Parts: sequence; C-alpha cells; structure tokens
Amino acid sequence: MKILLVEDDAILRKGIRVFLTREGHEVVEAENGKHAFILLKKDPVDLIVSDVMMPEMDGLDLLKHVHAYRPQLPILMMTAYASVKDAVFAVKNGAEDYLTKPLDLQELKIKISKIEEKTALLAENSDLKEKIKRLEFSEMVGTSPPMRALKEMIRRVAADPTLPVMINGESGSGKELVARAIHSFSERAANPFVAVNCAAFPEELLESELFGYKKGAFTGANHDKPGYFQEADKGTLFLDEIGDMSAKMQARLLRVLQEKTIQVLGSTKTQRIDVRIIGASNKKLNDLVEQGIFREDLFYRLNVIELKVPALREHPEDIPLLIDYFVKQKEEVSGKKLFFSSQTIEMLQSYSWPGNVRELINLLRQLQITCISEQVLPTDIPLKIRQSKPFDAKYFSDESFPSDYKRALKGAIQTFDFNFLNNQLKLNKGNISKTAKAIGLSRVALHKKINDLGIPMKRES
Repeated sequence: MKILLVEDDAILRKGIRVFLTREGHEVVEAENGKHAFILLKKDPVDLIVSDVMMPEMDGLDLLKHVHAYRPQLPILMMTAYASVKDAVFAVKNGAEDYLTKPLDLQELKIKISKIEEKTALLAENSDLKEKIKRLEFSEMVGTSPPMRALKEMIRRVAADPTLPVMINGESGSGKELVARAIHSFSERAANPFVAVNCAAFPEELLESELFGYKKGAFTGANHDKPGYFQEADKGTLFLDEIGDMSAKMQARLLRVLQEKTIQVLGSTKTQRIDVRIIGASNKKLNDLVEQGIFREDLFYRLNVIELKVPALREHPEDIPLLIDYFVKQKEEVSGKKLFFSSQTIEMLQSYSWPGNVRELINLLRQLQITCISEQVLPTDIPLKIRQSKPFDAKYFSDESFPSDYKRALKGAIQTFDFNFLNNQLKLNKGNISKTAKAIGLSRVALHKKINDLGIPMKRES
C-alpha cells in the first residue's frame, strides 16, 4: 500500500515511516496538511495517515480538501488524548478511523490491515459492477434513436433502486435484458437478480415458488424451501409475463409492495424483505385493467416507471449491428465465418420480424448450419422471410447470385413459386380447390407446395 504520512514531529514521523516500510508499505512524508495536499496532487496514494494538530493546515482542513478532491481516499487520523474530540469529529465527517498518541504501532498495523481489506473489497465490487454493466449493455446492441433513448432511460431508472418498474414490449424484444441492465446499473448490482416467468407456473406452484414454504405446509413439503423473494433479498426480482398472474397472486403481490414483507407458506410470521420489483408483459396492462383481469391498484403500484422496448421492425437500421455481434459470438464457438451481402441485409431489414431479436438470433443459428459457403445470399434466407418482399431482380444481381448454378436456380424457382402461388391464392380468396384448378395443379400437389414454401394461409370470408 502507498501511504502518505502527515506529521509535523520529524522524529515521530521517521519512527512511523521506518515501521511502515518494514511492514512492506511505500511511504511518502509531509510535515503538514498544506504540503500533503500538494504531494497528493502530484503523486496519488492509497491511504493517508495524518496528525490532527499541525501548523499551516491541520488534519481537519486536510480531510475537507482531500474529500473534495478524492472522496473515496481513506484517511486515518492520529491525535493526542486532549484532542480526541477533534478525531471523533473527523471520523463523523469522513475519516476512516483514528488512533491516540502515544501510538501503539501494532494497533496502527491492525487498522491499516482493515482499511486494506475494505479497499480491496470495494475495488472488487466496483470491478464486478463495471463488468456486469459492460456485459449487459454489450448485448443491448443498437445505435438507432429508439435504442439510444432506451439506454438513457435505463441509466435514469437505475439511479433510484427502490422504484418499481414496468417493462412493456413484444415477445422476443429483450425485456429481461432490459431488466438485467437496470439491475446492473443500480446500487443493487452486487446482489442477486432473480427472473421468474409467471406464465410458466400454475397458481399454486407460483405461490410456493415466490414466497417459499415451511416443512409440512402441504403434501410433499418435506423440508423448508426459500422462495424467489427471499433469494432476491437486497437485489431485484424480475416478474416476466406478470399479466398472466391470477387474481389471488395479484392480491399477494400488492400486499408485498405495500408492506415490504412476505409470509412464507405454512408460517404465521411475516418476514421483511428489501427487493426491487421489475414487471414485464407483452400484453397491454391498461387493456387488462379495463377488462377487469388485472387489478387497477396493483397496476399503479407497479407502473411507477414504464419502459417500452422497441420491436425490431421499429429500428431495422440496427439489424447489421445485431448480425455482426451475434455472428462473431457464433464464430468464436464454431470457427465458421459468415458474411452477408448488401442485398441480403436489405431483405432482412424489410422483414417485419414478428419474433423480434429472438427470431433474428434463431435465423443466424440456422444459417450457421445450413449455409454452404461463408457468404450469405438472399437465396440462403428462408422463404418465410423472402415472402415478405416481392420478387425483385436486384436480389439476383451479379453480387448476390451464388456461383453454384444449381443453388442459384433453386433459389430463383422457389422465389417464383412462392410469389406466383401466393398471388393466385389471394385472387381465389384462399380457396385451395379453386386455385389448384386455375393453375392446373392437383389439390394434393398444391397443398404440398404451400407447406414446403411456408405460404401463410388465411381464408377470406
């Protein structure tokens, strides 16, 4: 540890310096507060050990200047018995601790060791928080205005770790990723983040999973089990698809939000908890409230802060960045590189992406396996996506055509088949028998082509 020793008594200062040096510390000396502050600006240190009573600038003034300059720098004060009151005042105003003179060097050693441990722990927590932040935002890829606005809102919302948050967005848009980012940017980052999909549990099971149970609470409860609320204590509990909660569970959640306590199943006692609740839904809770499905009082308790996660079709300009990010991840695992032609990117940007980012990721996983060459061309994209864009000759320019003749021909035929049959079905209002007769195919053959090509069927009335 690098220590700045501030003491106006030269003999005492030398004795302390010799002791600290023997203990393996690097020591910088100053005879008063003014000199110490000048040295601090030139040469950063890990700890200041300072006398209280000194000429020109005493220890209390030094403390004030140091905390304005480097708020996190620990200061250990030394004082004579007559000025203990000043030392106590210093501790109340930010000093780490104090010692009385004549100094007990072993006590000085112990106090410095404790400060070292605390500093190391704080540094570890800080590093962990930064790593978590980088991880969370590294996956929130996008520089479009909607994504920049969302990231800025996450930072603001994270600043108050007590407020409930409601995240709205379509399935696959990344609501849990947003919740994790809020957690990682908040003061709760070093504590647990627990995610629960409310739609995945029946009512009785969800209750026991959320609140935990005591042994014997119900048949099969052979031991005590903590719930998600207890696991998330001091951290964040993310309740995904909260709109699917039953009326009974909504009432219990409302009570938790109001009283900050939970009651474990099978227990008569309440337990205080400190948990930030983040809810999410792909349904509009406003509509569920109007329909009487979701409690209005719970809605307003949860909806203190509301975040909207944009659908992928609302920021298609981020698709190249998303592709680049996820393809690089897959490349590290498989060793296979993929390059997307400009025509392919344009085709992907024109698609509506009903499954959002999750659908894009699944497509990239598929292409990693199915693509013969490293260059991804429009003909490599599944017909479900190609069908959203009418046939366009520019997709088969010199750049986008596969060099393999059979592969290029197959892609062109599939694209033609899809657009031709899709148009004929629309003309015949989805009637397969009429369409088959009109184009000269059997009903069975047409059915097979519809299934193979992934043509969406919607019979008009």
